[in-house]
Amino acid sequence: MAGLSPSRVALFALFCLVALSGCKDPEKEKALADAEAAKTALVQVRTELEAVKAGLDATQKERDGLKTNVGDLSASLENLKTQLATVTDVRDKLQAAAEQVTALKDRLTQLVQDKDSALAKAASAQNMVEKLKSELQGQIQKVTSLQEQNNKLQQTIEELKKLAGAIKIPEITAP
Repeated sequence: MAGLSPSRVALFALFCLVALSGCKDPEKEKALADAEAAKTALVQVRTELEAVKAGLDATQKERDGLKTNVGDLSASLENLKTQLATVTDVRDKLQAAAEQVTALKDRLTQLVQDKDSALAKAASAQNMVEKLKSELQGQIQKVTSLQEQNNKLQQTIEELKKLAGAIKIPEITAP
């Protein structure tokens, strides 16, 4: 009787009571006992039905809680995806900045090498200027010395011309 619905059991019990109301006592007793058994089975089925309903309610509440958790987890997943996208963008920007820094560092290294080369060339040019300056000073001194000698020679020539003009050379005639 456990497989029968409560309403069928109740109908069966009523049928038994009505059908057997005119029967003899032993049959009546048996019918009453069957009705009582049906009634007990009905109570048991109702109790089981209540337990199943309570289990169903608990399962539905658990399902609703799980749905809420799934919704919360979906929102958290979307939030994490957004954060991941942001972190990825930041990483890409940092990587690009690092590449720029590396390029600038390489450029700076090249500029330092160019500066060092230019300083070496400037020092070499300065040495050359000092050498040429020294040579020029020597040449100026030589020119000054030669100019002084030239002035003395000019004076000597002038004096010789004056002396030569003062001295009369006799004319020598030829025999």
